[in-house]
Amino acid sequence: MSTRKQVRQALVTLLEASGVFNQVFGYGPTDLKSGTKVLCVYTDTTTHDFISGHKNNNFYHFHLDTYIKRTGGESDENDLDDLHEAVRSVIRTNIPNANWNELELSENSDALFAEVSGVAYRVEQHKLKVKVSTS
Repeated sequence: MSTRKQVRQALVTLLEASGVFNQVFGYGPTDLKSGTKVLCVYTDTTTHDFISGHKNNNFYHFHLDTYIKRTGGESDENDLDDLHEAVRSVIRTNIPNANWNELELSENSDALFAEVSGVAYRVEQHKLKVKVSTS
């Protein structure tokens, strides 16, 4: 059985291994140290579904936030688009694996402008639901 913490750490490891991101954090840091092509994986909500005394489904919800340091050019948007596709690709190719039964990436993502520790970023937030079944 995988706990929420183990699943989050497995997601970080999986996304780091993609080689697309310069940094992958297993939390939402308050300072990205002016990094670019950063991904943050952090917990949202959890649901437990007890089917019987012998079957249990855990649904862990995470945010996968990509950060591009803004330079003010079109390359910011191109990089954001590339990271969006990388997240989708990694998730699609890892359903299921040893840590979970299913991954469900929301079809809708939110793209916005943000400032982190005085640095301007282009951010895209993806929502991921992970199903872990135990028996």
